[in-house]
Parts: sequence; C-alpha cells; structure tokens
Amino acid sequence: MFSCEILEKNLKSKKIKYKIHYLDSINSTNQYAWELIKNNIKIPAMIITKNQTDGKGQRENKWFSSINKSLTFSIIINQNKKYEKLLSLKVAIAIIEGIKKNINIYCNLKWPNDIMANNKKIGGILIEKKKDKIVIGIGINVNENLKDINPIIKNKSTSLKIISNLSIKLEVLLANILNEFELCYYQLDNKNIIKKWEKYCCHINQNIEFHENHKTLNGKFLGIKDNGSAIMNINGEKYIINSGIINL
Repeated sequence: MFSCEILEKNLKSKKIKYKIHYLDSINSTNQYAWELIKNNIKIPAMIITKNQTDGKGQRENKWFSSINKSLTFSIIINQNKKYEKLLSLKVAIAIIEGIKKNINIYCNLKWPNDIMANNKKIGGILIEKKKDKIVIGIGINVNENLKDINPIIKNKSTSLKIISNLSIKLEVLLANILNEFELCYYQLDNKNIIKKWEKYCCHINQNIEFHENHKTLNGKFLGIKDNGSAIMNINGEKYIINSGIINL
C-alpha cells in the first residue's frame, strides 16, 4: 500500500506545495488530472496511483505499469512563462537526479524524453498543456522483476530493481524526484539545463537512426538547441529536428 504519510515526510519542497490525490486504481493519472482541473481543484497538485490501467505515452502509445511496483503519477501546475521554458528537460533531469539520490544508480536520457538504464527504457514523460494549465505525466519502472515486464516491451525495457537488485520504497523515490523537480523548475540558467541534459544523454555524439513521418534519417546526434530541439549531423550538414523517435 502506498503511504502518503511517508511521501509527505520526505518532501522538502518549499515553493511547490502539492495537494496530493491518491487513488488505489485509475485508468490514467493524466486523464484524471484534467478532470480535476475542470472542477477547479487547488493547484499545484499531484495524482498518484498504485494501479494505472490505461496509461498513455508519447504518440498515443500505451504505457505499461505493474500494480504496487511502478511509479505512475501526474503533476499539475499553472503555466508560468518565466519558468516553463525547457520544462521537459527539467523534468527529465529531476527524475535522473532523484533516482541517483535515492539509490545511487546512474541513469541516462534519450531524446526527447525517455529515461534509460543499460540502454533500456525505465521511464517516460508525457507533458500536456491546455489554456493556463500544465499536466506532467510520469511513469517509472521501479520494483518490477523480469517476469513483471509486459512481453510487448520486455526486450526494450527494464526496471530499477532489475538493475540494482534492490527493493525501493516508492514513496521515498517519488519524494526525491519531486524535490529535485522544484530545484530544476526554478532554474533560469537555460544553458546549464541544456548542459546537464546533454551530460545525461546516452547518445550524444553518437550515430543514431531517426524516424519521423515515415521517414528514416541516419546521422550523428550533436546535442540540443535552446528550445530543446535536436541537432543532428547528416552527411556533413546540420539538421534541426523538433519531433520524432530515435533508435540507438
């Protein structure tokens, strides 16, 4: 059973005071977040569940999670132009640094927003914006054993427990991620955010395969621009890419 008391005990955030909504089971924390927004809930808020039955990833892909073993949650914040630039990068860095602080595992990032370990995916981020609200959906494979990973994604996915052989307290890990998110969110040094993201990127200066709109491009991933777009070198020319999928 997830304990909100343990979560709150470990939360150190001073500026972002979350109203926590815990549910035993729900189809999608992001979808539920938008329902709460319609009812004018207090913001900032966070929705957490031990059983997400119909999670969504990027490009309408399904996000698979395991009951009581995954972290599946959504953060609701108001839009703030001063701080929300490079938001997806800030969220990704917060997850990486929260994990490292919790169990000292060094994870990586794959553009645009995959959390990686040992070249396999352990987490993802889905950010949705409507009017003046932002919902940040996050899913992380934490305490899954190999048998818990859905067969559809087993070859490309892993969990923190598989990597570390440790059972991890979900509440403490979530608190660490939220604490790091506050530190990242209020950073205004965008060059430092980009530098950090590139430090954690698992394919920086490597040849990658890029897919977008049924097209495949091969080239070297050089880094990211100040708006988060990818920079690639393809046949000696620089290309700027705003969306798509990278295969390593």
